[in-house]
Amino acid sequence: ELLRWAEASPQPPPLVLSPQRFDVIAEVKLRSPAVGQLKSGDEDVARRVGAYAGAGAAAVSVLTEPERFEGSLDHLEQASRALASRRVPTMRKDFLVEPYQVAEARLAGAGGILIIVRMLDRAALLALISSAKRLGLFVLVECFDEGDIGIAIDLAASPEAQGARLLVGLNSRDLVTLKVVPGRLEQLASR
Repeated sequence: ELLRWAEASPQPPPLVLSPQRFDVIAEVKLRSPAVGQLKSGDEDVARRVGAYAGAGAAAVSVLTEPERFEGSLDHLEQASRALASRRVPTMRKDFLVEPYQVAEARLAGAGGILIIVRMLDRAALLALISSAKRLGLFVLVECFDEGDIGIAIDLAASPEAQGARLLVGLNSRDLVTLKVVPGRLEQLASR
C-alpha cells in the first residue's frame, strides 16, 4: 500500500547535473558519531536548504537516521517542501535496507536515496535500486574501496538497474574505524 501511495505522490524535482561535471550535494546533518553534535535539534531546515540551493547545490542530502545522527523523515519533508519551487531534489541519507524505506523517502518528497555498498549483499542492493527506479529516484551508491567500486560497476550493469539513475560516490571515512583516509579520492578516482 505504501508503494502505491508513493507512486501516486507528486514527482520530485529531477537531479540536473552540470555540464562542467562538477556538482555539490549539500547536506543537512545535526550530529555525527565521529564528531558529535553539529547543530541543535531546532535547526531551521528550510532556511538552511534554501541557502544551499541559492549557493548552487545540485541536490541536498538529508540525514533521516534518528539514533546516531538525530535525523528524521520530518527533516526530509521540510527540506523537500522548501526546495520544490527551486527544482532542487533532496536525497534520503540513512542506513537503507529495504524497499519500504525507499517508498518512505518518495512520500517525504525525496528525489534520491543513498545506498551503502558495504552494508548489504547484492540482492538487497538491487532491490533498493529497483525500487528507486520504479519510483523515479536517483541513487547515490556509496563506496569506500576498490572492491566496493567493482560492486557498484557490477550493479550498474545488471538488468535490474537498466534505466536507473545511478551515481557512484566515494566516502573517505572508513565506516568501521570512523577515521578519514586522506588521499582516498585521489587513489581511486580513475576507477
